[in-house]
Amino acid sequence: MAGADAAFDFLSDPIRLPEYVSPLRLEDSTAVEGELDVDADLTDRDGAPDAGFIADRKTRHMEWGRPGSPYGGSIDVAVGTTSTSAITIRLRTRDDADEAAVSRVVDEAVSSIRRLLLLRR
Repeated sequence: MAGADAAFDFLSDPIRLPEYVSPLRLEDSTAVEGELDVDADLTDRDGAPDAGFIADRKTRHMEWGRPGSPYGGSIDVAVGTTSTSAITIRLRTRDDADEAAVSRVVDEAVSSIRRLLLLRR
């Protein structure tokens, strides 16, 4: 029950991730405008970054993941009506991940997203 732009603004802010993904903890966040120099970033961190989160306002697409890991996912926000949007969440996990536990976390995240977006109206 939020327009696509409002939903994207909320979901694309990495600081808000722990509000709707309960097991997630944000330790540090760096915002980058434009293209990221990945090689310099890796050098600064002495290796691979913990995880990446990229949001593209033009396409209302967000993507996250950990380099070299099967874990990752994306969220797409599409226009519904002026006060609604369609949110598609895709998640990649290891083949041996506990399906019930993953489903529980995703269901909780979807419920939290719905509740938080309703509160923003």
